[in-house]
Amino acid sequence: MNLLVKNALTRDRKLVNILIEYGMIREITNKKLKEPEQTIDAKGSLVTKSFISPHNHLDKVLIGDIIESNESGTLWEAIQKTWEVKRNYTVEEIQKRANQVIDQQIKYGVTHLRTHVDIDSIGKLRPLQGLLAVKEAYRDIIELQIVAFPQEGILKDEGTENLLYSAMETGADLIGGMPHNEYTPQDSQRHIDIVFDIAKQFNVDIDSHTDESDDPNSRTLQYLASSTIKRNYRERVTVDHICSLAAQNDYYASRIIDLVKLAKINVITNPGTNMVLQGRLDSYPKRVGITRVKELLNAGVNVTCGQDCINDPYYPFGKGDMLEVALLLGHAAKMTTQFEIETLYDMITYNAAKTMGISDHKLIVGSPADIVILHGVKTINEAIRKTPPARTTIRKGKIISKTSITENQFYESK
Repeated sequence: MNLLVKNALTRDRKLVNILIEYGMIREITNKKLKEPEQTIDAKGSLVTKSFISPHNHLDKVLIGDIIESNESGTLWEAIQKTWEVKRNYTVEEIQKRANQVIDQQIKYGVTHLRTHVDIDSIGKLRPLQGLLAVKEAYRDIIELQIVAFPQEGILKDEGTENLLYSAMETGADLIGGMPHNEYTPQDSQRHIDIVFDIAKQFNVDIDSHTDESDDPNSRTLQYLASSTIKRNYRERVTVDHICSLAAQNDYYASRIIDLVKLAKINVITNPGTNMVLQGRLDSYPKRVGITRVKELLNAGVNVTCGQDCINDPYYPFGKGDMLEVALLLGHAAKMTTQFEIETLYDMITYNAAKTMGISDHKLIVGSPADIVILHGVKTINEAIRKTPPARTTIRKGKIISKTSITENQFYESK
């Protein structure tokens, strides 16, 4: 079915009409076009490529309603609090919770998601089975990538290495890691070696939680980046969080950033979760918790940001709105110039697309018609500042969500 989005305002402030045929953008013009059966009048609202959510934990979302609160607020208590729920996971309830969050993210303009799923001796493969069912259910609506994630470690959690191989055979799309969650630096390096061995065997990309710690001695990123180069895996590795980079001295951090750039590693920062979890043991000054975002961007590293968690022991907030994630990052990383605000928007569109291996996520003729209309908004600054609720999400030329709001009624005081 053909679709016309007329009176669309682009990021460079041009009012255009966008003709979509067979799921692709066929024409972008300021000329009047013959209206097909399906037409949306954007009425001068901002229209861009859709949002991409590159870091989620869909197997854990919304368990905050059924679990004791994280009293210390730390990462390690959050992991422990999750164990009991994980032991009792069922495929059906994982699927139910994940569906709710995916529907919410679609409403906010997301068409591509990447999720980590715990693979360990506690839940075994049940979380993966639940999310594979979700992936199948949404296959015609969104793209969902699944990362097999050893949250509990590999060497310290007996049997996890074999489970990771089984997860890849079962249908996971990427292999994950968490090398800093091992007993010794030597075990952390072996953890990374195992992850690369699995990636090589199944010819998949790597997406690893790395150095999610305030401890400046958490330095697994250096070995992971050097392994990326030595194993000829440039452009196929993503690291998440890397919070300890902010705790390390400037000289060492500069060396590591250069190494990450040389290895062509993608970086995902998760501002909401890390602002809450990190810095808990600090007195004052208290660290903000995120990695060195500006320094990485200035070095030419591809950096994006993720929602990470939604209502679980790690993060009791969150709703899956990538504009809200960008807004949080703008505060945490102090990205407030016009150029930096535009960069925030890039981080949830173009940069995130690169991280997920999507090569054609630009509003140009010939690209897939994955689009979000931000009704009532005209600029990138306004979009991030207001996080407007009224949005239309289009995936491959098909309207998959449309949210509208009624006009507010204001009353004069007497």
